[in-house]
Amino acid sequence: MMTILETTRQLASLTHNEHLMSAHASGRRIIGYFCAYIPEEIIHAAGCIPYRMRAAQSTGTTLGDTWFSSINCTFVRHVFDKVLRHDFDFLDGVVFMNGCDHLRRVYDNWRFAGVSTPFLHMFITPHVINDNARSQYRRECLKFKEALEKHLGTVITDQALQASIRLYNRKRALLQEIYELRKGITIPIKGSEMLALMLAVTAVPVEDAIEILQQILIEIKGRDASAPGDIRIFLAAGHMEEIDHLELLEECGATIAGDNLCMGLRHFDGQASVKGDVLGALAERYVGHISCPRMINDFQRRLDHAKATCRDYAIDAIILEKMKFCDLWGGEAFIWRNEFKKTGFPILVLERELYGGSTGQIRTRVQAFFEQVRNRQAHDDFVPAAGKDYRLK
Repeated sequence: MMTILETTRQLASLTHNEHLMSAHASGRRIIGYFCAYIPEEIIHAAGCIPYRMRAAQSTGTTLGDTWFSSINCTFVRHVFDKVLRHDFDFLDGVVFMNGCDHLRRVYDNWRFAGVSTPFLHMFITPHVINDNARSQYRRECLKFKEALEKHLGTVITDQALQASIRLYNRKRALLQEIYELRKGITIPIKGSEMLALMLAVTAVPVEDAIEILQQILIEIKGRDASAPGDIRIFLAAGHMEEIDHLELLEECGATIAGDNLCMGLRHFDGQASVKGDVLGALAERYVGHISCPRMINDFQRRLDHAKATCRDYAIDAIILEKMKFCDLWGGEAFIWRNEFKKTGFPILVLERELYGGSTGQIRTRVQAFFEQVRNRQAHDDFVPAAGKDYRLK
């Protein structure tokens, strides 16, 4: 019999699963969405299942490349390849977002390719965080709610939204509880296992996700998944779903103790209120959670969060990864590298392709970086992980 960690790994490796199919057979529709800025609660309150889009089980980008330029990122090319191979035919709808120019083109091509998905919606999220942005996001929530109501022939009540918010707040609280267990000297769940967990709970009904998370907390109690001498890493990146890539980092001697990932903290950071204006509460939460580089006026908060995590989670070094041709994370990487150079805190920037291989090159770079970190730890001017001063004031 598989453990719950093994079960989540299996769920993470599949495009769809028995949880989705069982719910679909009972009459619930499945709505795919592309970004952590899409309000899952509205989808759920409409009686549907939110499904985070991913490229799991992709065999290449041959078909996707006929619709996307070679300088588009491999996430959109892999996903659209799967679209054209009918791997997402189980979806009853898809919600797109203006996360970046690459992602916007998925919406265009999905329509132009004549894919027979019944419901398609573009959700426009502001690129800044301020009061006007929250007001605009609320208006987008209303447009999205009305579009779903019209398509489904239903009414999404405030009471249904409040019930959905409570469920998703519970899911986020459980994920936060698991995440914070990595603060300790012993770490009960590996970064690769955490990514598998995230992929699993974003591909099943939220009710099932809560049950899985509760079982995870029981299973990892008292567990130590780290090894003596591991380098404690803060990992920052955009979309990342390759579990074996994180396992490669761990094989090199990393313990991933903190992150800023799409399929990590950004997904579950912050709660939504169930009081007052529910759409306004969703806007407050989704605009305000820890951001990615698409939020152009929030760099300092992302930097401060990384520094605080390095202190609170006893981080030894940072690895920031950007997907090739991602301008947003390319700019972020340049600034992070310069900012942490000022403090002397170790940072490695890696560029990769989604499911792109190059494991030998990555392994060599990571091993060399870890050797540098260990050499610095051997000198008096560097305070290692259980230390007190990270020079990140």
